[in-house]
Amino acid sequence: MSKAFIQALQKRRAEQKTQLEALLETPTKEGRDLNDEERGKFEAIETEIRGIDARITELDEQARADEKAAETAKRYGLSQPGEGVQSEPATYQRGDRHSYFLDLIRSDMGRGDGDGGVQAARERLARHGREVDVEMPKRDARRAARAEKELRGIDRGSVFEKRVNPNRTDGQGGNFVPPLWLIDEYIDLPRFGRTFANSVRNLTLPTGTDSINVPKIATGTATGMQTADAAAVTSQDLTDTFVTAPVRTIAGQQDIAIQLLDQSPAAFDEIVFADLIADYNQRLDLQCLNGSGSAGQLKGVLNVSGINAVTYTDATPTLPETYLPFMQALSLVAKNRKMMATAAFLTPSRWYWMASQLDSQNRPFILPETNNPFNPLALQTGGDVEGPVGRVLSTPLLADGNIPTNLGAGTNEDRIIVARTSDLYLWEGSMRTRVLQEVLSGTLQVRLQVYNYAAFMPDRRPEAISVISGTGVIAPTGF
Repeated sequence: MSKAFIQALQKRRAEQKTQLEALLETPTKEGRDLNDEERGKFEAIETEIRGIDARITELDEQARADEKAAETAKRYGLSQPGEGVQSEPATYQRGDRHSYFLDLIRSDMGRGDGDGGVQAARERLARHGREVDVEMPKRDARRAARAEKELRGIDRGSVFEKRVNPNRTDGQGGNFVPPLWLIDEYIDLPRFGRTFANSVRNLTLPTGTDSINVPKIATGTATGMQTADAAAVTSQDLTDTFVTAPVRTIAGQQDIAIQLLDQSPAAFDEIVFADLIADYNQRLDLQCLNGSGSAGQLKGVLNVSGINAVTYTDATPTLPETYLPFMQALSLVAKNRKMMATAAFLTPSRWYWMASQLDSQNRPFILPETNNPFNPLALQTGGDVEGPVGRVLSTPLLADGNIPTNLGAGTNEDRIIVARTSDLYLWEGSMRTRVLQEVLSGTLQVRLQVYNYAAFMPDRRPEAISVISGTGVIAPTGF
């Protein structure tokens, strides 16, 4: 039993206890009861402390049992000091309150207060990884031992049977060679992530509202030179307006037969939830990029009025020719927003097309930053298909595969988006997951459901966004 793990739980409990006492300090001084927000935080912390206590008790009992077993084995000469085998419950197991896919969400998104919060989730994931590293060799050893036992007495050169005839054709011995299903190594559906959504300013969605309004100055005040002593002072009245972001719902569900959940050796519910959440992340990113703003959709950055539009017309575009509209897009943000752009977004296909472009001496324009290249058009700084891949001047380039490639008059254009991302606000709630049994109980099915609320405000400062469009950004052929 790892004492360090119990100590970590005790440390976490002490931290939560300190937070609980701090939460009670203000109401105690003011002689009042907890308000709704304070009560919610109190109950969440109290629930986590109870969970930690239960986990410590469970691990302590297991440790005591292991110690007694080790003493008994030693008494009868069954083990030597240091050779005893210790074990503890697996981090994720059926019936346990910890959820692997929820911990993945907390770790990937860096948010969530339930079940110990983000740090506890990452500790459980790390512990689970260590358990897998230990368990897989044991599983292989057990499989080999079982094969050796079952094949004992058969003439063979090794534990694996060698056939010449019969062979693996069904009916000629092949039915004795069952397929091997590596369920633990199942292949998920590839999806792009949420590069753009993660790059803007992420905020926690307030409760109890269906829209978020932010006031905005429409006409500012003014100053001027006083023409003479006691002369009139310049005056201009301030006017205001507001920008609104409606709260939208993104949801998905999957109906599953109970028999599949009961009899599958894999945690099929976790597989389904992980797939639903991956699709949610992609859907949110798509909405932030190109949502219409109507019919329940968020308003995407490509549909904001008043942005800096840069039209690039070119029948045979090249990287050097693309450089000019790119600089125009950066300049317009700086000129109109009065501050510099912080990032540019493009499709992975466009990035690799840019990286493939060669100069007149057949040398690539874009070179790795580590090579200290002389006067390149752009630099390669990353190796992933999404996220940071390079930079132009000091502006990071981020690849996002959710940028549409069917825009323009010919429905074959993509877009290059340049923005000051801190001016774009994304409010997002905590992911909700539900397992509904009653609705499908008549057919022995359950419904797995995820949903979340989000509000996106890309039009807070339209002047902070530049979009390059036109025939010069027709999606590159072959990439």
